[in-house]
Amino acid sequence: MSIGILGIGTLVHAADVISVQPLTDNILLIHFGEGKVTHHGIGQKRSDEQVVISPLDVARASLTDSYLISSKTDASYRAPQHPASTSRKSKGTDFAWFVDSFVDGHAVNKRPDHVSEHWLYLHLPKPMRPGQAYTLNLGSLASNGPMWTLKFDPKTSTSEAVHVNLIGYAPIAPEKFGYVYHWMGDGGSLFLQSLKDRQFALLENSSRKPVFTGKVKFRKDEKNQETYHKSDSPPYGNFLNAEVYECDFSTFTRPGRYVLSVEGIGTSQTFAVNADVYKEPFRVTARGLYHNRSGIELKKPFTEFTRPAPHNPALTPGFKGKLVYSTLSSLDYNSESGTKAMIEPTIKGPLDDAWGWYQDAGDWDSYSSHLRVAKELLLAYELAPKNFRDGELNIPESGNGVPDILDEAAWLPRFCYRLRHELLRKKWGTGGIGLRVAGDAFGGDGEGMPSWKDVNRLYVVSGEDAEATYSYAGVAANLAYCLELAGAKDPGGVDWQKEAIEAYKWAALNTPARHEPKVKDVRAYASASLYRLTRDRDFEQAYAKQSSDISATTLLNGNRLYAAATYAFSKMGSRGVSALATKLEAAIIHTADFICVETREKRALRWGGDFGMPMLIGQQTTPWVLEGAIGYKITQKNDPVRAKKYLAALYTTCDYFLGTNALNMTWVTGLGPRHPNQVFHMDDWYNGKNAFHPGIIPYGPWRKEKEVAAGPWDADWPNSTVYPAIDKWPGNERWYDNRCSPMNSEFTIHQNTAPAAAIFGFLCGEAKK
Repeated sequence: MSIGILGIGTLVHAADVISVQPLTDNILLIHFGEGKVTHHGIGQKRSDEQVVISPLDVARASLTDSYLISSKTDASYRAPQHPASTSRKSKGTDFAWFVDSFVDGHAVNKRPDHVSEHWLYLHLPKPMRPGQAYTLNLGSLASNGPMWTLKFDPKTSTSEAVHVNLIGYAPIAPEKFGYVYHWMGDGGSLFLQSLKDRQFALLENSSRKPVFTGKVKFRKDEKNQETYHKSDSPPYGNFLNAEVYECDFSTFTRPGRYVLSVEGIGTSQTFAVNADVYKEPFRVTARGLYHNRSGIELKKPFTEFTRPAPHNPALTPGFKGKLVYSTLSSLDYNSESGTKAMIEPTIKGPLDDAWGWYQDAGDWDSYSSHLRVAKELLLAYELAPKNFRDGELNIPESGNGVPDILDEAAWLPRFCYRLRHELLRKKWGTGGIGLRVAGDAFGGDGEGMPSWKDVNRLYVVSGEDAEATYSYAGVAANLAYCLELAGAKDPGGVDWQKEAIEAYKWAALNTPARHEPKVKDVRAYASASLYRLTRDRDFEQAYAKQSSDISATTLLNGNRLYAAATYAFSKMGSRGVSALATKLEAAIIHTADFICVETREKRALRWGGDFGMPMLIGQQTTPWVLEGAIGYKITQKNDPVRAKKYLAALYTTCDYFLGTNALNMTWVTGLGPRHPNQVFHMDDWYNGKNAFHPGIIPYGPWRKEKEVAAGPWDADWPNSTVYPAIDKWPGNERWYDNRCSPMNSEFTIHQNTAPAAAIFGFLCGEAKK
């Protein structure tokens, strides 16, 4: 072995090896990391962040002469061999939020502002033999040692090319797939034609004995179009840029823990087959909602991620008198939060008891759209009430006799209730509510400041408006219905039916013509919800009129979907189905077909969703397939073949977001063996734990929007750190753990957390008593 060839000498600066593992029997994968970022904490400035970096010599790492592979047991490598060729991909994976200067409006940093990771692929001159041990000599490329040993065994060697749901598979899932694929950067797709009809096996995890075998089959090629927006993942609109082979074990149902082993490749990470395998994803994401409640202290025994109460006039030091009511409706704001000049003259005074909305990641405001949380959790409960029980989420309401999912669904309605009644008591309102609560018009949050210290500005509750009030009416009616379904009374003694009716009547009398476009769909939701609860024909007739533009071929979403489902469910099992219900069922089926059948079959990894949705706000991280769960209920008895397709799509979609994706990770912090490491959640930045609470689903991979980014907060900022160039990168791999970028790593409770909790809850199986 020539020491000169490998460049062994004094180690001045070198990256660390994170792992060395086979990708296939013919390719070794070396994962390098360059350092770490020390992020600013509570009371510190962003400019205090520090980056410690030991860069990889990528030029030398790309040379075949930099590596020697040898083996004492494989004759082909008894004499050390150089790889035949190398390939590489690299990207920034942690970023500091500071700016040294600006040039032409773009940030310029003179000091290192990120650390990168690199994946080097060594294409071997001859395949490794099963069961044989090999030594890789890296010379001075890595600071943590030149010699690395490994054993190639398809039963024990984990390969990044084998993808499974990392949490697991439910025995009743109609379809269960693992996949084999990989993108190697400038090496392109891992081509696997030799895999066709090779054997795969499910191996019992501890013994590695086979319990199921099958043949590997081709699924889709790397040019398969997976979105209408080809520019999201050029050149073909394929989110993987790799050909995909599949391993079908749909008929396997035996509970246990397993790995998927593929001949000539290696194994997946460990996963479970179990009836309650979705309990943990549901629990973690639903508790993610709890961790983003405003107005209460987060404390033990409910969480280790403790936090004082933010934005509660009675509990937050310095916030008394800072939560005020304005008569100006947010529908009449000239921007998202309005301006001080327009709001200040309309302020009536401070509120005392109107606390307890939800907060998101980087701001701590309330929006009318947040009521989506309640709408989807209530739908999940109605779709599968036996899946949920009291006490399963370990939240403050646990043990009150109400299933925890309903307690969480009631969190924001309770804020609405407190707000509505305080406005009535103070004679500032006449029975409606507004749900925009924000401090932006009166100052900004500061560096190093968590939500519970945000007390130096006014927070304004917007004036009554019909959109928020109709939305509240619909949610209150559905909450009342679900409590009846659960055989439970409201623990707080609220008469939700009375609330719903009063709120609906107020909104009906207080909708100016200029607000009609924003009110139309949510009014229909409230009408359908109140009809289902009360069976009052006036509400039915109102909904019939409000849904008259829906046809059998209408694609439903948002409040139109919730309303149609609520009304259609109200007619299931009735004698003589109405023409309206028939039309709505047809529209629901048409929508579910599009989301969960057509889109799914176009994608290699069988995940559903809107084929026209661009790659942003969670398109690559969040299972937006509630339409399929609703369609399943509609068709379960009368069209079981179609219902089975919907159910299969729900499971395979969740497979994608829980592990079969290109990064082999779940998209939920704290869930599974690999998940997002850095997200935009300011309270967790300043919690003193250097960790993020479980249950955060970030926006994730974001489509490229510009060539030159403005600064670390820009979603395009990491694009300059990648190799090959960003336009070569598959969309599913454009994740950088860039906590600085809201568009990349922020989340909202209504766009990301609640939809995932609803679907995981629907799939989680009957609750154990």
